[in-house]
Amino acid sequence: MAFPHRYSDPRDAEAAAFLAATFAFGAVLQIRNFLSRLFDALPPSPHAALTGAEPVRRRSVAGLSHRFISSDGVYRFLRCVRGAYLAHGSLERLYIAGRGEAPPDLRRDLARFLDGFRDRWGKSLSRERDFLFPRPERGSACKRHNLFLRWVVRGPDGVDLGLWSAVSPRDLIVPLDTHMARLGGWLGLTRRKTPDWRMAEEITASLRAACPEDPVKFDYPLTRLGILRICTRPRRGVCGHCPVASLCSRSGPFHK
Repeated sequence: MAFPHRYSDPRDAEAAAFLAATFAFGAVLQIRNFLSRLFDALPPSPHAALTGAEPVRRRSVAGLSHRFISSDGVYRFLRCVRGAYLAHGSLERLYIAGRGEAPPDLRRDLARFLDGFRDRWGKSLSRERDFLFPRPERGSACKRHNLFLRWVVRGPDGVDLGLWSAVSPRDLIVPLDTHMARLGGWLGLTRRKTPDWRMAEEITASLRAACPEDPVKFDYPLTRLGILRICTRPRRGVCGHCPVASLCSRSGPFHK
């Protein structure tokens, strides 16, 4: 999340948020190293680099890969983002265009938003394309893109950016990573075992019962318990200091 906060211009912050969220998979250090190199290839403004008269050159990202996403995949990704910006002016406008005149439906609208990039990819490297631009209509939890929406819709509050008005915080879906899936089960927020879109919706619905206007506000503090390795498995010493231990089936009198 640090990368979008580098930029004061909302156009740069939006672009940086989408790039950072899209590649937010793998070990934290690995993600940071890759994103540092990616943003170094887009100086001094990611928005200007993506929308300028001269597109980002393939050689600018030669050798820049992230796990199973090749340097060619990174280049194609940047080309897709550039095409979306040139066609719509901003990613928020692309999102609005996909919705059209229909009432908001985040799963449908996110699917159409991601299709706006997929359609520009080309024919090869389909596995990389499908990972970078997943399909929520086929059950993908779309963790990274729900994270992007959280960043640009909520706030600004020091964590999220509050850049968009096209989506209401009440309609957001939790970014379902392994930490949220595990804690969601332990806290009774979901009964599902498969970390898919339906689990994300179920956890969000449970959180919405506590805060209808902003259910995803609980995402950051809950997932930090796992990201910071405070809660990775039941342990008495940690559970005794956990603020949600009384609600957790793996702590207190339930701990085995």
